[in-house]
Amino acid sequence: MAQKIALHILEPQDRFRTALARLGYEAGFHCEIYEDISELFEAIPRNGVVLIRDDGSCSAIPALVRHLALQGQWCTFVGYADHPKVDHVVQAIKGGALSFIATPGTTDDLLAVVPAVAAEAELRRDLIERAVRAHQSLARLTDRERQVLDGIVSGESSKAIARVLAISPRTVEIHRTKMLGKLGARNAADAVRLKVEASAYTAIAA
Repeated sequence: MAQKIALHILEPQDRFRTALARLGYEAGFHCEIYEDISELFEAIPRNGVVLIRDDGSCSAIPALVRHLALQGQWCTFVGYADHPKVDHVVQAIKGGALSFIATPGTTDDLLAVVPAVAAEAELRRDLIERAVRAHQSLARLTDRERQVLDGIVSGESSKAIARVLAISPRTVEIHRTKMLGKLGARNAADAVRLKVEASAYTAIAA
């Protein structure tokens, strides 16, 4: 039997929270409910879809995505509002939501969105989590080690990097060795790959 999709409902008003949970159960989802963001942060969902009401500020989902990214985590968000405004929808999607819908009133409303979003999230999850891990690895580097890595990514030789940084090629090699060790990279190509993967994190947490 296929595992039920987990639907995490973040809704501040009790009656709406209860109504959405009822719809979720009737649609065949496993539902978890949260009154506020602090409850969600106590046990950040690893799987499933987080349904979150637009608070009218356009910033709720982008702020949540950035906060989680800084902790090396990611959730699948779907925003909702009684009357979605175009600018709010755009900001939510740009900020990391995978979809934005009118407040669900029937099981069909949920079934039209949640399974598709959950499937898309699984395709994205590996890429995003790799980006977060790559960013965390790069954060362990010193400024000089980052400069050496930037030079490698740009295709510069150790001598060229040394000239730019006004240090000796031997010192560049020392920083290069330390940098590879901290990243757990087997060679420069691995380090470049991590740098590229981390660039996706920059887009998430921007």
